[in-house]
Amino acid sequence: MKAITDVRPAGRQLLWFVGLWATGVGVTALVSYGIRLWLR
Repeated sequence: MKAITDVRPAGRQLLWFVGLWATGVGVTALVSYGIRLWLR
């Protein structure tokens, strides 16, 4: 059981990292798309 509890925080950190990265990519794509439409 101890091994599982040791792995979980690292996995949660990885999920946070992936989530934040995906959010950053999504926001960047939306902003660039919005600027492209706005400058048209």
